[in-house]
Amino acid sequence: MKSDFLTRLLLTISLSIISISSYAAQWYHVELVVFEQLSTVTDEQWPYMKEVSTGSVTPDTNNRLMHPTEVSTLIDSKNSLSYSSKYRVHYHRAWQQPIMTKRSAKAITINSPNGMIDGTIRLYKSTYLHAAVDLWLLENKVPLNDWSEASAEGEIIGGVRNPHLDQAHRIRSKKLHFFDHPKLGAILQLTPIRTPVSAQEEAKKLETYSLPEQGLATASE
Repeated sequence: MKSDFLTRLLLTISLSIISISSYAAQWYHVELVVFEQLSTVTDEQWPYMKEVSTGSVTPDTNNRLMHPTEVSTLIDSKNSLSYSSKYRVHYHRAWQQPIMTKRSAKAITINSPNGMIDGTIRLYKSTYLHAAVDLWLLENKVPLNDWSEASAEGEIIGGVRNPHLDQAHRIRSKKLHFFDHPKLGAILQLTPIRTPVSAQEEAKKLETYSLPEQGLATASE
């Protein structure tokens, strides 16, 4: 009985420390746009799809580590992409979260309403801020041939192939960061906010940015 009580007490203390740490950490307004590049002509063979990674939270999660919010900082960028015949926007969402250490950071599930984007994004801090995206463009839903087994050399010769954006960048707050791929792209921006309680007021003050010119958009830190 005493052992059970101590276990519960230690668990309660641990959860309290984690909760306090999350609110003590710097919170950010996070905004993400994911789009397809329609004008790309390439003979690249897309990778076979394995199991798509999923996160433990979504942009709609509302707890001590995540809060949903309205889009605000990337509206101009999203509109520029939407108005162009070269791109098709599949995803645009925003949320608030504290940036924790790599070990504590949660993967966030990214699913587009039209079912074309599936995967995760993970934001964390070591010495600097980092973002790791693992996103698939589901343009092919069935195998491209009738084979479903491996070759004699063990290479897969059947299965679904799709464009895969799998990159990790060092990032800076308030900067526009572009994750590039021949077929798939993502724009990410993190803006510091005071706390999630004041986030709605902060969102109104966030500065908006236009989409950079092609060739200048890529940022790796």
